[in-house]
Amino acid sequence: MASGDQKFEVFLSDDALAALNGLDKPLRERVKKRLEALAMLRPARTLKKHPDVWVLEIGDYRALYLINKVAKTRTVFFIGSHKG
Repeated sequence: MASGDQKFEVFLSDDALAALNGLDKPLRERVKKRLEALAMLRPARTLKKHPDVWVLEIGDYRALYLINKVAKTRTVFFIGSHKG
């Protein structure tokens, strides 16, 4: 669901960008679309042991990110399969 009036700028860390570029093309495009939507998505859930880390689910893949409400940014620092 979109948050309406709250639009965030999305950044990828070097590690997240490398992981994204390492995916096969169809999966990479699917992940990119979800990351583009992240600017407007309402955050769904956090990690149990790290409540400041947010999770974006993309099929069997996860993108982990931090939110800076003051700067209105979301920084993705991990993209990978949640199955190891």
